[in-house]
Amino acid sequence: MAQATITVRGNLGATPDFLPAKTADDGTVLQARLSAVVYESRRVRTPEGRWEDDPRGPVKTKIQLFGRNAEIVHRLGMQQGDPVIAGGTLADPAAFVSPRDGEMDARTVINAAWLVFDSIRVEQRRTRDDSTDSGQSAAGPSMDA
Repeated sequence: MAQATITVRGNLGATPDFLPAKTADDGTVLQARLSAVVYESRRVRTPEGRWEDDPRGPVKTKIQLFGRNAEIVHRLGMQQGDPVIAGGTLADPAAFVSPRDGEMDARTVINAAWLVFDSIRVEQRRTRDDSTDSGQSAAGPSMDA
């Protein structure tokens, strides 16, 4: 049965965890594994008709890559806060105890075929940072000298 590909776009919640491939004591080869959490911001419409960030916070999705894909993504050197896009198929949800209220909860898990930098967001950040830097230098020399 074919499964639909799910795509997630957001920022890394932390630097991805990487476990290199290794051979177990019984001779079984365990493939490399990389896991990360992507925070996806959502916008909601208020009763007044304005769009605002969802007051419940971002949607958190766990991303897992295995084998050669995990090794390749690990070499990219992704860090917390990097804008990324991931795609793959749904896996069993990850159960955990919520730190807020101590209740059981679950997080969506994607067995990803790919995890890449979101080049559009990277360029938007670079352009924004460049315009901020040029705006400061256009103000003239500082009066501290």
